[in-house]
Amino acid sequence: MEPTGWLRILVDHAALRDNARRFRELIPPACRLLTVVKSDGYGHGLLPAARAFLDGGADLLGVHTVGEAAALRDGGIGAPVLILGPVNAAGAALAARLGVEATVGSLAGLEAARLAADAARPLRLHLKVETGVNRQGIVEGELDAALAVLEGTPGLELVGVSSHYADIEDTTDHTWARAQTARYDGWLSRLAERGHGGLQRHMSCSAATILWPQDRRDIVRVGIAAYGVWPSRETLVSARAAGTAGLDLRPAATWICGIAQVRDVPAGETVGYGRTWRAPVDSRIAVLPLGYADGYPRRLSNRAHVLVRGRRAPVRGRICMNLTMVDVTHVPGAAAGDDAVLLGSQGDDRIGAELLADWLDTIPYEVLTLPGSGWERIVDGR
Repeated sequence: MEPTGWLRILVDHAALRDNARRFRELIPPACRLLTVVKSDGYGHGLLPAARAFLDGGADLLGVHTVGEAAALRDGGIGAPVLILGPVNAAGAALAARLGVEATVGSLAGLEAARLAADAARPLRLHLKVETGVNRQGIVEGELDAALAVLEGTPGLELVGVSSHYADIEDTTDHTWARAQTARYDGWLSRLAERGHGGLQRHMSCSAATILWPQDRRDIVRVGIAAYGVWPSRETLVSARAAGTAGLDLRPAATWICGIAQVRDVPAGETVGYGRTWRAPVDSRIAVLPLGYADGYPRRLSNRAHVLVRGRRAPVRGRICMNLTMVDVTHVPGAAAGDDAVLLGSQGDDRIGAELLADWLDTIPYEVLTLPGSGWERIVDGR
């Protein structure tokens, strides 16, 4: 079926599958591979990403909300699922009905789980403990109260204990992350002393999974790297220093927008709102029917490039709500109906998430999740 809209994302099933397979081969057989599919599979599509990762050997899937867990079940995916974000009482009850596991990282979250508890349908919980992010996670003084709820409520089953690194990707100095690991080990000891020594342990994100084999524990949580993007340049530098940079990750998404028209703009004429770009010579400008409402930020105005017929075409003028103009003066034959690649490869050139992140002064994580529901996602390579 031909695409009906201008905007489409090609999702490479084989790339996602192979990325998961590489991590499955990297970690010990007894360690479970959790691939994170929250936020619509980091923009790749929840169900396409989940299916590809399971094909690649993932043991369980990580989501942020119970709604995402429900969507996986509705999509026919029966694999183990862990909700990584907070749930309220209604969400906890739904998680139990769906047969998925949930994370609790506060006394309020535990109280919500207690209110939803049903001994006939136990809810399996992972306790998140604070080690330095100060976001989700109970603090040491709350352990007694947390265990009182968990141990005193039929229908709640504690099966895991997790935490999260605050500063592992933004630096090559991992002193703080190592201190967090020590804090996490302290939590494990305290829980073991209280009779909870057989829990599933997990703290490793993509970066830690790559860099620190000794800290993979029982589960590793791989997010952005499963989509073929390194967590950061610092992670890549650290991996090279550690001799683990040979991991062959394949980016899996290509963003494409069809060209709606190509117009001639005489020298001296300006393009777009605010007249921020003036044609230095007679120019040809291609109009793309996408803009900041579609997830292509206005900050890319006069800064980004797209690929047209394998050549870089710079954005000219301000990006509008639904339209963007690019310069194709130097692209022979560029015409309406051609594909412009905003992210991905065309010909011998590539625009990666890292480059878009540089233009936006942000991180690749945000870049991948920019496209909204108006984009048609087309799974390729299955």
